[in-house]
Amino acid sequence: MNRTIQTTARIVIVDDHGIVRYGYSQLINQQPAMEVYGTATAEQEGFELVRSAQPDLAIVDLSLRSGDGLDLVRSLAQHAQSVKTLVISAHDERLFAHRVLSAGARGFINKQEAPEKLIAGIQTILNGGFFFSEEVTRTLLHDRLGSSQPASRQGIESLTNRELQVYKQIGSGRSTREIADGLYLSVKTIERHKENIKRKLGLENATQLVCHATEWVLNQ
Repeated sequence: MNRTIQTTARIVIVDDHGIVRYGYSQLINQQPAMEVYGTATAEQEGFELVRSAQPDLAIVDLSLRSGDGLDLVRSLAQHAQSVKTLVISAHDERLFAHRVLSAGARGFINKQEAPEKLIAGIQTILNGGFFFSEEVTRTLLHDRLGSSQPASRQGIESLTNRELQVYKQIGSGRSTREIADGLYLSVKTIERHKENIKRKLGLENATQLVCHATEWVLNQ
């Protein structure tokens, strides 16, 4: 008598909103070959959970209350290479697609997408594929196959990953000290990043920077 052994994919969720973790867990656990093994709320907690559990897939939100989702994706790519990563965020995919792909993630889903999109993304990545929107996929392919001289980046897209982290924290109302403590950097380093951000965005002073960053965060 032959037996069919069905493998269940183990999934970890890293998101700092309890209702989001619950909703994702309910949705995923309804699928016949998926289960949520565990959840975490912060970068370090998520890293430790993934390292110990070695799941098939980690779903990571970019904006975490403690630490940064992009840093977590990068750490997992270096220290848990068998674990595939799917980024889910309220931020604009067009801005983050290159960043999450370079960090080691295999897909990006905006939180405004329908629940079916999350399941489709999980299935695609578990099967060895990549999952981005059609528009972003075309852009990524164009950048990779197109001119060897990339167009100069302007505005927020010109910010480095660390500068973008600082910019988001500014827009969320955090002080320089709070940003420094959250990113494990010195106040002097954060101030240097703020100067670079102002220069790249054409902002004249700290007040303009705060207003610009706050408006950007509110529109995400």
